[in-house]
Amino acid sequence: MQQVLSVFVGHFARSSKGSSLRLIVYGQCLRRFSAESTFSAIGRRITNRARNSEGDIVLLKYKLDATDGGILTKPLKASKTIQTHRGIISHDSIINKRIRDVVTSNKGAVYRIHKPTLAEYVRLTPRLVTPIYPGDANLIVSLLDIHVDPPTDLNTGEPCLEILEAGTGHGALTLHLARAVHAANPPLPPAASRDTLEYNSPMSASDSPEIKLVDDAKNDVERHIAEGKLLETWKQDRRAVIHTLDVSEKYSQHACKIVGGFRRGMYRRNVEFNVGDVSEWVEEQFLRRQDLSPFLTHAFLDLPSAESHLKSVSEAVRIDGFVAVFAPSISQISECVELIRRKKLPLAMDQVVELGSSVNARQWDVRAVRPRAAMNKEAEKKTFTSVEDDTANHSDSEAPSLNPKPASGETNRDENWSMVCRPKVGERIVGGGFLALWRKMREAPIDGPVAAIPEPEEKIQTTVS
Repeated sequence: MQQVLSVFVGHFARSSKGSSLRLIVYGQCLRRFSAESTFSAIGRRITNRARNSEGDIVLLKYKLDATDGGILTKPLKASKTIQTHRGIISHDSIINKRIRDVVTSNKGAVYRIHKPTLAEYVRLTPRLVTPIYPGDANLIVSLLDIHVDPPTDLNTGEPCLEILEAGTGHGALTLHLARAVHAANPPLPPAASRDTLEYNSPMSASDSPEIKLVDDAKNDVERHIAEGKLLETWKQDRRAVIHTLDVSEKYSQHACKIVGGFRRGMYRRNVEFNVGDVSEWVEEQFLRRQDLSPFLTHAFLDLPSAESHLKSVSEAVRIDGFVAVFAPSISQISECVELIRRKKLPLAMDQVVELGSSVNARQWDVRAVRPRAAMNKEAEKKTFTSVEDDTANHSDSEAPSLNPKPASGETNRDENWSMVCRPKVGERIVGGGFLALWRKMREAPIDGPVAAIPEPEEKIQTTVS
């Protein structure tokens, strides 16, 4: 078609007046036609690639019901079927179909094929524990303020972006974090693609005897070993990684399967799954790296008694990194605030928000304060003690003091501190939990948390209605 148009343009230019102008005009038409033809060809190739194949997970929505939440299939496999209350749908009828094509059950019900979004995938996948739902997960990732650049020769020397997620659970937040850092990592080598590696750990040479017993094929063993070596080399070049940890091996394996099942595991290799205690994992990392320098960009704790791990986790977080705690109760957040104050951890409160079904997150005021009455009482005690000491120094005989001064180091200032836990001005929302974020300071505060927060009296006057 392009050759025909070229001949037509040349003939028209030679046989008409103003041939130069007409040649320019029709030359532009030829270039536009060529570009559109190339685009159409590319579009056809992309469309052909969009056909469903074995191993894909699709979402089927009932065509006659716009509010239908859909049915999330298992990985497609020939001869398998899907049982619904509107009939049976075979996987064979979905394979080789394109997205938004329709399939029909044996009872005549018509379903449209969709590619599940991340939110739909998290909501519809089988669960062993309650997940962090997509709305909350998106907000958490947004508050962590993650920014990555594609790998180039200019940023090869930059430190790796490492995020710790303590409490893998269902793997919902793991997926959202892995998606946020995905652009920072180089593409997988073709021989170690996500399609062939699936969810399992890379196979090493020590695994080869077992593999040989299973499939009795030397070539397959060598291929798996080679892919494992390629993957290990690729991991060394990663510029972003999510370390997720859970105390339950069962939950960790399930979450690994959930993460690996989304879009053929496109985010799976951004994540390292671990099982064990958080504080012990941090110590092991310091020993393995043979370096006591902080290595975590951010840390997220979603586990019971999160306050007991704050000290060890804060030591591993880099300066100005976030330490986030997600808890179902505001009292758990207040326990963290109290421990940070007592232990004088180098963490400055950034914000506390309440998560829920609303689009917005209501902020909470959670901090340790010294009430004005307690401060005035302490000042009176100091004045009274000073007068007593002055009187005793000028008297001939010693008399027991009514308020003896405690010995050095025995003064307990914790009695003068109180916890403030109250919502800030905003709309009321229902459900969800509480998210507290602290920033890692360069050094511990000199005089407790007063150096890291505004003056208590001024704060109380401005927040109490």
